[in-house]
Amino acid sequence: MFTPRNTVAARTGVGRIMGETSRTPPQNGCPVPDASITLADPAQSKDLATLLSRARSIDDDAAVRLQARGAVLAAWVPVMSGETLLERVPTVLGMRALHLAGPAEVDLTVQASAMLDRLARQEKTEGEIALPPVEVRAAWAGVVPPASGWQRAGAVGAEEIDAASREGMSAVEAALPANPGAAVLSTVRSRIWGTLDERGFVTGAAFGATVLGFNDDALGFTLFTSGPWSRLSNRNGHILARSPAAL
Repeated sequence: MFTPRNTVAARTGVGRIMGETSRTPPQNGCPVPDASITLADPAQSKDLATLLSRARSIDDDAAVRLQARGAVLAAWVPVMSGETLLERVPTVLGMRALHLAGPAEVDLTVQASAMLDRLARQEKTEGEIALPPVEVRAAWAGVVPPASGWQRAGAVGAEEIDAASREGMSAVEAALPANPGAAVLSTVRSRIWGTLDERGFVTGAAFGATVLGFNDDALGFTLFTSGPWSRLSNRNGHILARSPAAL
């Protein structure tokens, strides 16, 4: 189910790469050396473009963190997170692993819109994508999950994810006044999307799986946990989440 930015979604506000993610977010406008990547085939490019478009349906100014290690590219996008430590909103991230045509070493956080522009022009460059020359600051990009310590915690069906997402969006819509201030929005998002399931994942993860298009009726998800983090995984992608209580 796709949720456009001007509806409730707008108001909600693994491997080796996953373990090499913590760093200080760059300052906005920080220039970066020339870098490029070449995705393995048009299907990989389409998948990346779809992920970025869906991230922008939540926030038109969304950033994407691109991490390449060898011939694998991890694309991280935010579903929701607090802008400061005082904002008690769950951290929910989406990640998609993509195949590259050759090895690369990249770790940049850039505007999703800038990457979409470059993806649209790659046919003229024989598939090579010049990465945006300027990094952006994104608080969520500095703190992401560990590589090790994940324990399987069970399976979560697609219908369960869909129901939790729908119920959460309805609850947010009902709780918010017509013109909510930042404090009210933060409180509502934390109360509804930060609720922990008995198995250890926040309900905001169900929203992320839905809005990013990872929830396939035929697949469902495998649930993993590692410390304060949970991960919903299937072949479409991964949703990683941490409750506000763990911050």
